[in-house]
Amino acid sequence: MRYWSTWLLLMIWVTMQYIGGLAQWDYSRPAILDGQFWRVLSGHFVHLNTTHLLMNALGLLGIVSVFGEALSLARPLLLSLGIAIGISLALWLSEPQLIHYAGASGVLHGLFAAGIILAHDLSARFRLVAAAALIAKLFFETQFNTGSAELIGAPVIHAAHQWGAVWGTFLASAYAAFTALRRR
Repeated sequence: MRYWSTWLLLMIWVTMQYIGGLAQWDYSRPAILDGQFWRVLSGHFVHLNTTHLLMNALGLLGIVSVFGEALSLARPLLLSLGIAIGISLALWLSEPQLIHYAGASGVLHGLFAAGIILAHDLSARFRLVAAAALIAKLFFETQFNTGSAELIGAPVIHAAHQWGAVWGTFLASAYAAFTALRRR
């Protein structure tokens, strides 16, 4: 099964959603300060509600369908772990007022950015357009109401999307550089 890590990631999301949910898994600054360090990672894999989970699941499937070869094998799961930790670190340092966070949308923005970098089978023009679209989305979502907050029942944490794109770009670039050096 070529996309086993994508399906595993979806199963993790569903399992966490219905076994413990937000109370046990969300990024919670007070809980992390109290020693519940798993929330640094798990907050990105649990969702506010079923609508939120479905939106992120569709996003993941869309990203993998566009950047299929680049995100096949173990990359979605491994990249998701790295991106999630990077986002949490960035949010911890840059958004001290953020008490709770849940959802994979920041990770999805990171996977999209990583797909742009790693999808060598796609044309440079397509990848450039995808990069421009990602940058435009990140800009415009902070300026205009996209309606996502109403669907999920909570404010959208735009900083998570932005940091996700940054970490996805960084990790995919590091992976591409490492792979290129190893081939030499």
